[in-house]
Amino acid sequence: MVRRIRLLLDESAWFVPFLYGTGGIVLTILTQMFSGFFQNLLPEFIYLDLDSAASVLSSTFTSLMTMMTFSFSTILVVLTTYSSQFSPRTINNFMTNTAAKHTLGLFIMTTVYGISNLFLVRTADEGVVLSSGISVFLVIGSIWAFVKFIQTISVSIQAERLLSTLHKEALSVISEQKDAIESDEVHLVLPRSVHSFEGQAARASRTGYVRLFLREKQGDHETDFESVVAVGDFVAKGDLLGFWKGEDTPDVDLFEIGEVRSSMQDPSFAIEKLSEIALRGISPGINDPNTAIHAIHYIGDILRELCELPDGDFLYSNGKSDWHVKRKTLDTILFEALSPMQTYANQDIFVMGAVFEAIRMARLQAHETLHSTFNEMVEYFEDVIDWDRLHAKEQLYLKNKINRAKQMTA
Repeated sequence: MVRRIRLLLDESAWFVPFLYGTGGIVLTILTQMFSGFFQNLLPEFIYLDLDSAASVLSSTFTSLMTMMTFSFSTILVVLTTYSSQFSPRTINNFMTNTAAKHTLGLFIMTTVYGISNLFLVRTADEGVVLSSGISVFLVIGSIWAFVKFIQTISVSIQAERLLSTLHKEALSVISEQKDAIESDEVHLVLPRSVHSFEGQAARASRTGYVRLFLREKQGDHETDFESVVAVGDFVAKGDLLGFWKGEDTPDVDLFEIGEVRSSMQDPSFAIEKLSEIALRGISPGINDPNTAIHAIHYIGDILRELCELPDGDFLYSNGKSDWHVKRKTLDTILFEALSPMQTYANQDIFVMGAVFEAIRMARLQAHETLHSTFNEMVEYFEDVIDWDRLHAKEQLYLKNKINRAKQMTA
């Protein structure tokens, strides 16, 4: 449940602005209730007569609407840029940006506070109003947030910052997995290609991506479970998710399935985003190989962290039952992330050189059981390169990169 709530909050662009809007209503109620109580405690200039207060509230509301219109227009431009130049999968990284959500939230809070007090200003009995003074302070805060928002926009639209964000996102997920393994919350076991038992089938309740495995639902259940899907896989309604070992099957949905993938338990999704950005960079329409090379280097560094763990599946145990959950193999992740590069960059020696460099970085601290997988991937790229069309100098450049990728590390 905790992970599902966390996923909902991380991916929702409305929750933080909703809290700010609720805060605006609460602040309006408090202002109306305690305006007279603070009249003798606060400076006189904060209180205005009814006509002046109505004028101030109306002006602040109008100016704030102008800033909100400009902000929404800017957001649409940024979303278009993310979709066309980077990848449609990266749009959510901007929509869930903390600065953007708090800026919009502050706008909404000030707007709700201003319009509600403008409606209630005629009910003031004392002939003086506190809400206009508070509204001015909120507008000043909104202006500061607007400037901060523009700075955030200008930074987030840079390719290097987006690549760095995706890189940190993947490393955070991998770090959580490593911590869970070190604390014995989960164990790595050898992957199973054939099921060791027959049992009651667990099937998908809807069509979509497997976003989360809800391990907290294991509790005190005594029935073993073995999955046939990994987090990040796409399943159709009725697809087989796994098997319950035993006649008594718990009525539990073990997987969160949704329309959009999540990287919360799936670092390969962040790698896929970087791969798509690289593909956009080397496509003829954009032709930005340097961005592609930068993205491939980040992929190599993510794989370096990921490859410290051997291939294997996750095993959750409570002492009474074992829940076996499939995990994507390194061969699958490498092939899905790097093999598309050779389609567009087969003749671009620098992009192909970055691919071999990524493989070299990935195996710097790799588990010894993974070296054969790296060698197979290097041989695959060697085979698909059209060496006859390359100049001798270009061949020498790539062969040096290949030799470095093949080196075994201690």
